[in-house]
Amino acid sequence: MKKFVVIMISALVLFTFLMLNYLLWDKENLQKQRETDKIEQDWLRGQNRILSATVEELEQTNSKLEKEAKEYKDKIAELESQMQLLQQKETENDALLAKLTETVNLYKSLMVDDVRDTVSKWFLSISQKDYDDSLGFLGENFTFLGKKYSDREAYIELMSAIDSITIAEKSANDAKETFTVIEDGEPEIISVQVVVQAYIIDEKKTNLPGMDDGTNILEIRLSYNKISKNWAILSVIPKNVGNP
Repeated sequence: MKKFVVIMISALVLFTFLMLNYLLWDKENLQKQRETDKIEQDWLRGQNRILSATVEELEQTNSKLEKEAKEYKDKIAELESQMQLLQQKETENDALLAKLTETVNLYKSLMVDDVRDTVSKWFLSISQKDYDDSLGFLGENFTFLGKKYSDREAYIELMSAIDSITIAEKSANDAKETFTVIEDGEPEIISVQVVVQAYIIDEKKTNLPGMDDGTNILEIRLSYNKISKNWAILSVIPKNVGNP
């Protein structure tokens, strides 16, 4: 009986010792687990803060991009509106320019008698060999066939090849006018195409390129001098060689 009691007490003591060891081991494990959990929680909190900051940064970037996109759209809309206004103004300007050109050409056609009178008087002074008088009908930097004749002697040498010159009474083609205004688009300049009857001195024909005895067609450009209130001849270009 005593043996049994001793065995039972020993077993109880051993069980108690084992239970204490288990409880101590479990407590240590629990402490370690808590420390591990705390580390994991701290890491998760850190990751969460990083993610929150990243999300906030992305949201700010997205908001900035949306704002820029709206600004670009507004700018594009503004530019398109300006383009439409410019196109509208261009159309209006084209219409105005066409109307002004039409008006200028109308005025030019009304001036044809004055221009014809100037050309006729110039031809007459040349035919009468009054070259100094003929110089008075010329503008500055007068050209013949593109060559400048601002020097008096050179001009007289050129014109002295002409024995006589007049506006033809009729052109070689009867349906064609002998004095026609050309619409060349320059408002301050009037250009005329003139059919002339010219007689050239044989010995001086080389001094007057582009013209010959008989019918010739000349393109003459004139400008209006507001000071003298007269027409000035700027240039003469023979368009063909006449018939002898």
